[in-house]
Amino acid sequence: MVFLEKLSLFNMNHFRRLYNRSEDAYSCDKSFFEIYDDESFVVKYIIRKQIRLFRVNSEYVGYIWYEYPSYNGFSNIYSIYLKDEYIHLINSKILSFFNASAFRFDMLANSKASFIMKKLNFDVNSNNILMKIRTSNIKNNFCENRIFFKHFKEGQDEELRCRIQNSVFNEKNRVPLTIEDIYREEEEDYYIKDFGVFICNNNGRVVGYGQIIFNRGFYTIVNLGILEEYRKHGYGELLVRYLIDLCYRNSIKTVYIRVEKNNLKALSLYTKIGFREYQSFISWYKKIN
Repeated sequence: MVFLEKLSLFNMNHFRRLYNRSEDAYSCDKSFFEIYDDESFVVKYIIRKQIRLFRVNSEYVGYIWYEYPSYNGFSNIYSIYLKDEYIHLINSKILSFFNASAFRFDMLANSKASFIMKKLNFDVNSNNILMKIRTSNIKNNFCENRIFFKHFKEGQDEELRCRIQNSVFNEKNRVPLTIEDIYREEEEDYYIKDFGVFICNNNGRVVGYGQIIFNRGFYTIVNLGILEEYRKHGYGELLVRYLIDLCYRNSIKTVYIRVEKNNLKALSLYTKIGFREYQSFISWYKKIN
């Protein structure tokens, strides 16, 4: 049987050895210890709460690095590792020990951790490509009289953004965005002030939205979308180009964007603009009963 054990100063060396053996399945420019070793004693204590070690009898055989569950119980897994000879011992019951209602894990497509995900009964949520572009490769001139751009203002545009995003991403299984969600996002470390942008037509109508966040070490375009009735008119391309130019003007050298492999229209657009594939990864999802 595999047991879970909290990370502490007493078992830290065991974790270090396990971490050095595992592959980097987490799309991040910093490892756990690059983050942990530079922090204060208090912050280190908080970060250690994100780690659970897998133990069989007296042997430490793996670990899980996860995000502490949010207000709705959702948690991202950052990395997971288990020695090959012990994978057969785990099952989804072990997840019941976490205070989470659902887990998601974005994993490199060729990662061995896929065997662990299958044993834990995770489902493949999507196959994705992370694409990147050098901002210096794009030179733009936004003098077209049919569009203009409006930057998101905190305390003023939350309702507008909420309405636009819920219209753009009106999918059957998607939980609608709330104004409270946006306020909470504004407090997150990944949020960048003045990097949310509305695109408007020449009548002043907001027709889409997109933003840049700094997450997992990458400046990434997220929440990008155009209202359905304004699609196929070039607004999406103009908004992406503006966001890239915004990064260039703020000395950000590289920008990333994530797209599902089967979204051929988006892949074609991003390739046309100049994005190239950086990583291929799989999103796994598990709802805890």
